[in-house]
Amino acid sequence: MAERTDVLGARGYEQLRRAAETHREDLVLRFGAEVGLRPAEMTRVRLADVTSTESHFFLRVRDDDGVDREAYLPAAVEHDMRKFASAADRAADEPLLSVSARRLQMLVGEVADRAAETAPRLGDVSSRDLRWRFAATMLSEGVPPQVVCALGGWDRLARLEPLLDDPNREAVIRAIEGAEDVPTPARLRRTIKVAADVGESLAVAATVEEIEQTVCDRLADTEGFRFAWVAERTGDGLTPRTAAGIRDSRIDDHLQGRGDAAATAMDSHEVRVVEDGEGPMALVPIIRDDDAAGVLAIGTTVHVVDAEQDLLAALGAQVGAALAAVERKRLLLADTVTELAFECTDGGAFTVSLTRALDCSLELSGVVPVGGRSLLYYLVVDGAPAGPALSYAAEDPDIADARLIEDYGDGALLEVVVTAAPTLDLVENGARVRTLTAENGTATIEVELPGDSNLREVVDAVVEAYPETSLTAKRETERPAETDTGFRERLSDRLSERQSTVLAAAYHSGYFEWPRGTTAEELAESLDVSAPTFHNHLRKAQQKLLTAFFADTPTEPPTALGEQVSTKYSDS
Repeated sequence: MAERTDVLGARGYEQLRRAAETHREDLVLRFGAEVGLRPAEMTRVRLADVTSTESHFFLRVRDDDGVDREAYLPAAVEHDMRKFASAADRAADEPLLSVSARRLQMLVGEVADRAAETAPRLGDVSSRDLRWRFAATMLSEGVPPQVVCALGGWDRLARLEPLLDDPNREAVIRAIEGAEDVPTPARLRRTIKVAADVGESLAVAATVEEIEQTVCDRLADTEGFRFAWVAERTGDGLTPRTAAGIRDSRIDDHLQGRGDAAATAMDSHEVRVVEDGEGPMALVPIIRDDDAAGVLAIGTTVHVVDAEQDLLAALGAQVGAALAAVERKRLLLADTVTELAFECTDGGAFTVSLTRALDCSLELSGVVPVGGRSLLYYLVVDGAPAGPALSYAAEDPDIADARLIEDYGDGALLEVVVTAAPTLDLVENGARVRTLTAENGTATIEVELPGDSNLREVVDAVVEAYPETSLTAKRETERPAETDTGFRERLSDRLSERQSTVLAAAYHSGYFEWPRGTTAEELAESLDVSAPTFHNHLRKAQQKLLTAFFADTPTEPPTALGEQVSTKYSDS
């Protein structure tokens, strides 16, 4: 029987991993597709069998008689092994996966079934297909076939024949000319070092401008990189902000000639490599709050291979997280704040159209920014039964999902995922939503921005999207010396974006009330994460919250702390 070829591909493998719901499932997939292990070999994996040479890891693969071969172990998989062992309380000399080989085969099948819900072609994927993905990846990265055979435990080279192309003259020329483009370990170590150095610098950066300039300067000054520039996503295009090692006119040429590739990088959250006329250029999406806020373009002297692309993608996420943290600090620590009030009668806004259609009123009890440019609304509806309100939400094009949390008879508490709204434009411009109420087709929105915000830009963004909206009040106030400032600052610094989102969603949805207003599974589905991931983030967030409350020395008297903890603001 002929062997199958690589039916997964890189995209299929990523889709399969996204369908994994537990750490164990993901680890099994990685053992097969990234280490080349068979299910029987996975059952014998122990931490004690991991060895290292310089910055590389290897795994002694066992059979019934002892050590059969040595496999190459990617650093990310080695890291996941140790995390899993710690969580499962496995000793170094104990098998990491305490199940049978048959159970692991079934586990892969279960993940494939879930993946097939969105990608039907993955329904028949097996553990053998994972090993074919391993071999195909190794061969595509230039690893000699005989080495792939040794690493994967194939007994003869002919096993890999379905994955090997017959070389023609062009392929031979490309292979020889491209030999010098393959990054050496020294070059990879340099890329890792610059990414680590940039990460350390971002941790102490105080402004958006400082973050962007630090990244560009550090990259442009590193051997192997020619230049770097950052462009912010604005409307349907990109606006250059900061650069190093390149003229402004060249950046304009890049945006005109490679704008589509930059847009693809941001939409896919994946690094794209293009040519800029003088060499390769990596377009790295800057991921902020699970959405692409812009692009970091990096000119290189040689081709950027997969390993470096992964490092640069992580750097883009680092930059996005630093930008989000600076914006949160700016709002929390601003000496003055500007309070804005809007009145909206635009039927394109969900809260307006709902209250107009059902002749009811509503109040926003909580709002949580979530990934993919959306907000999680918690709406108290008064004067309309839950059924009609949910039905109306289901038909609104700007509502991605809606569910009932509590039924009051003539009203309800609803959770809705909003993908377009005046509040979303405000939040994306750095505002904190204080109140939102609507009645019979008129919504009133009150927000708070740092005193140095560009108010015209903020107001124009809302009015442009929702023309029947007007600014009704503006007031600058000194930020009161509230006793929660030190507490909130400490906690904000400690919580990751995902932990903050999960904690706020759980709070607003009544998860902490008794009886609970929602379940962990429902919240996980609303946030588009697995239930184990939700629990993991929630436990860590709770631990940090309690540590800040009980263990830290407060900077101010605790008289008003309870008042702030009970306030349902978007960054709670």
